[in-house]
Formats: sequence, structure tokens, C-alpha cells
Amino acid sequence: MKPILLQLTKPILIFFLFLPSYLWSVDLSEVLDQKNIGKEIWILEDPSKSLTIHDILKEETTKKFQLSSEEIPNFGQTNFFYWIKIPLENKTSGPVKKLLEIDYNNIDLVEVYSENNGSYHLTDRLGMMVPFSNRKIKNRNFVFPLELEGKSVKTLYLKLYNGGGLFVPLTIWENDHFSSHYADIQHGLGLYYGVMIVMILYNFFIFLSVKDVSYLYYVTYILGFLGIQLTLTGHGFQYLWPNFPEFQRNGFIFFSGFCVASLILFTKRFLNTKENTPIWLEQSLTVFFILHLIEIPLILFFSPEITVKIGLTLTIPVPFLIFAAAVISFFRNYRAARFFLLAFTVLIGATVVVAFKYLNLVPVNFLTEYGLYIGSASEVILLSIALADRINIMKQEKELAQAKAIEMQKILTESYARFVPKDFLANLGKETILDVKLGDQIQKYMAVLFSDIRSFTTLSEQMSPEENFNFINSYLGRMSPIIQKHNGFIDKFIGDAIMALFERNITDAIFAGVDMQLYLKEYNYHRSKQGYVPIQIGIGIHAGSLMLGTIGAEERLEGTVISDTVNLASRVQNLTKIYGSKIAVTEAAIHAIDDKHIQNLEYRFLDRVRVKGKTKPVSIYEILNGDDPIFLEQKLNTKELYLEGTTAYHSGNFSEAKDKFETVARLFPEDKATQLYLKRLFPVINPLPLSTEEFPEEED
Repeated sequence: MKPILLQLTKPILIFFLFLPSYLWSVDLSEVLDQKNIGKEIWILEDPSKSLTIHDILKEETTKKFQLSSEEIPNFGQTNFFYWIKIPLENKTSGPVKKLLEIDYNNIDLVEVYSENNGSYHLTDRLGMMVPFSNRKIKNRNFVFPLELEGKSVKTLYLKLYNGGGLFVPLTIWENDHFSSHYADIQHGLGLYYGVMIVMILYNFFIFLSVKDVSYLYYVTYILGFLGIQLTLTGHGFQYLWPNFPEFQRNGFIFFSGFCVASLILFTKRFLNTKENTPIWLEQSLTVFFILHLIEIPLILFFSPEITVKIGLTLTIPVPFLIFAAAVISFFRNYRAARFFLLAFTVLIGATVVVAFKYLNLVPVNFLTEYGLYIGSASEVILLSIALADRINIMKQEKELAQAKAIEMQKILTESYARFVPKDFLANLGKETILDVKLGDQIQKYMAVLFSDIRSFTTLSEQMSPEENFNFINSYLGRMSPIIQKHNGFIDKFIGDAIMALFERNITDAIFAGVDMQLYLKEYNYHRSKQGYVPIQIGIGIHAGSLMLGTIGAEERLEGTVISDTVNLASRVQNLTKIYGSKIAVTEAAIHAIDDKHIQNLEYRFLDRVRVKGKTKPVSIYEILNGDDPIFLEQKLNTKELYLEGTTAYHSGNFSEAKDKFETVARLFPEDKATQLYLKRLFPVINPLPLSTEEFPEEED
């Protein structure tokens, strides 16, 4: 049964194949608005590129034309010539005028052959190889007028060639409807171009404001993408470079190389791919960046037939790499990747579809036709939101960095303050240790307090090095707050000794010394409970002018105080060992005590001594408030007799002085100062003020 059907069908197919072509002709009178004629045309492929119109009209060549089966014939990436035969007919009695449009402007060569007086002639020649000014109808696409008399037929031949992808969407238009349609297209593209230009200016001004090079990369990327669109739509050829057909032919490669290279740089910068993506992905992006830079100058050495294929081959992997970088950065919680991923998802999808169209891998449809417009417009809007979000991220990061810097500076300041007191910096007029320079100095009137542990050498020999450090730190840690409480600051620790400065008034130093002695009783109580021997300290105080500043070298500075005031305070502290005093001060310190506090202090005159480096004797006084209550009571009970004795002694009335001191000794035999005076008077050797060096010091 089947062979019989085939035998009957074969003659029928041969019959229809050799029917006159006008039986499939396009009736122009039926076109009211527009009509796609893709399936009503005949196509002949010319691989040799040698056929002429005369060859085409020969019967043996005419038989080779094949009826198109596609609504939009797509020839893919070939370098052949293609002949298209369009049989036209006007079934009405009156003439008709229509327009034939090839809605694809990136064709290298389009030649139109029309019948005139029984023969065919070249009536139009245009394309990217021909200056735009040669076109009879100034349109970005290829538009030709069609005119037929009443009751007539006509065959139109088109010769096409393109070095890249070639597809031929053919439409016949009614003139007014074409004008209306083209106006709508122009408005839509005008809106698209407006969005792109606004985004270019917007991001360029952001770049000028924030000086972030990623915005400059984004601007150059949009410029490159806009150049691609101007090339593909034909508007660049129509308005910007109409007399440079070679640039139009190579514009896609030029702008795509520029665009993709900028996009890769922008992606690497925006997503910080060095830190947020694997090294292979980072290196792949770098390789494709270099390849796209190399791609641009290839247009000077190779034809578009070669460069277009190279450009498309290099472009297709890039969206996938960028998409992978965005996804990886997103899943690594890189905040900037959120909008970036959203923006490029749309664009990447559209770009891939359009690229597949040029490779003839997908059919021509609305998405492949307008995908780049939709994708790129959406992308620049979304990515601008991403850039705005990046500004917020940068602002937050900057604020966080500033907060961390402030916190770090605070930590450093507090750390440095453990070595260089804040008060020391304040007296130098410096806010932080970083402001201090070698040689910074200032002269001040201040009180200097020296304290020292009695017989520390003997005490330390009984302890291990670790116990020594623990003891010293325990002691100093208890005394430091007392000094701070009384508006002083510790200038330095000298082993077991403390040197403190008081700027406000001398009374602060004296009361600090008193509290140190009183607290020592509590400290010794805790030591005795733990089986440690009690300790004693001596405190010396003097007030006067001193120089406070920095000494050392550029790489090693030290804050210090230099003056006779410091030396004298240290000498006075040493005298406490000789006179058995808890706290000894100079006459300058006594005179500086204000009336408000003088009544709360108990003190007595000790002696007039010559200190090393001084020619005039210095009067030394003893502050009694820090003494044990029993000793304090005895010193107060004998204070008047003691003062009479010291007055007689320093007046040269040694006999009277001897009587007074002997009386004090009977009442208060533990008074070491009285015993010292009696030692001098038996026999009277030197009635003059004594030097501190003349008295043996206790072991330290």
C-alpha cells in the first residue's frame, strides 16, 4: 500500500515544484498594515560567491531556489552569498505602494535587483560596507519602496552577505503604519538610551564624589555596552559614524572588548574577588580580561568574518564566570553581592540568549530580539541600586572603621597611659602619646612626693625573684590609687620607690602621704595574717619650679622631670630614715599649705640641714598625721618642749637645748629626732646646720 502512495505522491510534488513562482507570490493588495513574508520567499545559497543576476535568471539556476520554511530565515555564521527571490503580485486594478523592510541592520551587503523594461538592474546597494548616506530611505534598517501597477506581477531579487551571523526578518508595511510603528520603536529606544546615559552620568558623578575606581569601571562598562547597542541597532551608523562603514562593521568587536574588559574589572573590584572567590575563578577573570583587551586591536589585522567569531567565543564564558563569582560571594555573606547578583541574573540570561541567536543555536523571537534592551536596562537600574547600597556599605564600614579606630586609639591611649600618665601628657599640652616629640617641655610649679620602703634590700633578699615582683606590684597597686585620689599622678616607679607629682596644690601631696601611711597599717595587717613581716615607708615632699618634658632619642623617649625640686624631695625622703619620721616636708611645703587645711594638719619642725648641691640650709618639718596613734599623742604632748629645744639649739643656746631635749627624752624615749639632737650635744661638736651626708643612713 505504501509504495503505491509514494508513486502517486512523487509526480504531484514534482508538479508543484515546477509551477510558476507567482502561484506563491505575495499579494501586496492584501497588506493592510504589515505582513511577515519569511515563508513566502525563495532562497538560494551561493557558496562560491560568484553568481550574478544574469546567472540567477537562468532556468537551471532558478530551479535551485528553495521555498523558505522559516518565518525569519536564519543562516547562522556563514560567509556565503544568499539570493532571495520575492514574487510580488497586485490583484487589484489600481497601483499599490508598500515598503519592504529587513528588520536587521547588521548586514555587510544588501543589493536589490528590480525588473525594468523586461530586464533586471541593480536598483539599490547598501549595508555596512556602504556609507549610510547612500541610502534612499534614511532608516537604521534596510527599507525599500515597492510599487506595482494594477493587475501585475513582479519579482524582486535580494543579494545578501554578512561576515557574522545572518538572519533576515522580512516584512511588508503599509506606509503610514510603518511610520507609526517606527516612531514607537524610536521612542522605546530613545527611552533606553536615556536610561543608559543617565546611569553613565549618575555613576560618573558618584565616582567624582567618592573617588572609588569601581564606579569608573562601571561607567566605562555602560559606555561599552551602549556602544554595542548603538552598533546593533544601527543608530550609531545612522547618527554618529555614517561615513565610516568599516567602523560599523568592526564596532561590535571594538565595543564588546571594551565593555567586557571593563565589566570584569568592575566585577573584581565590586565583589572583591581576591578575598571572596576561589583563586581559580579570580585568575580566570584576569585571563579573560587580558584576552578581551587583546581582542580590540585584532580588528586592525583581521576581517569581521574572523573577529566576530573570536569575540563571541570569548564573550560567552564571561557571564558564567561573573555569575559564579556573584553566587559564591553571596553565599559567603558578602553584602554587596545581593543586588549585584540580582542585576546580573537578568542581564546574563538575556546576553546568553542573544549570543545563542548569533550562533544560530536558538530561533529568532521577541526575547532574542529585545533581550539586550530589556536585560541591560534592568541591569543598569538594579546595579545602580547596588552601587547606592555599596555607598551605604562604605559609609557603614567607614563609620565602623572610625569607631574601631577610636576604640583602638582609646585602647592604645589607655595602654600608653600605663607607661606615660595622662596628666603628664596634659601638662605638656598633648592629647595622646602620638603627639609627643623629643624635646617637648614645660616649666611648672608642682609638688613632688617621694616614697620608699625602708630596708627593702634586706627584705628582698629573703624572697625569690617572683615573690619580689609580686610583692612590689601588690604594694604599688595599693598606693597608686591613693595618689590619684588626691589629684596626683605617678611620674615613675623606681624599684620600690614612687615619684609622684601634684600640680593643683601642695596640700594634695601632704594628704596623699598621710593616707599612704594610714593605709599601710591595713596593708601590714593583711601581710601579718599571711605570715609576712610588716613594712615601713618614708615619704618626702617638696614644692617648687620644675621642668617637665621628654628626653632620650628619636627611637626611644622617656617622660621625666628635671629640677632641684625633684632632687630636694628625694633628699628629704632620705632624711625620714635619719629622723625616724613617717613624712618629712620642706619649709616651702609648709608655707604653701592653705588656711583651709592648716588646722587639720599636725606637724613639727625637725631640723635645718645642708643638702648636697645647696649652700643654704633647708628647714625640714615632720607631718605627724600619718603616725601611729600612740606616737602621735606622745609627739603632740612633747611638741612644745621639743620646739623650745630646737629653737635653743639653732640659736646656739646648747645648754638650754640639752635640758629641753633631756626632758622630752624622759617623756618620749622613742623619739628618734630628740635622741639625734642629744647625740650632737654630747659633746657639742658642731653648732652649725648639719649636712645630710654627715648622718649614717639605714640600709636600703
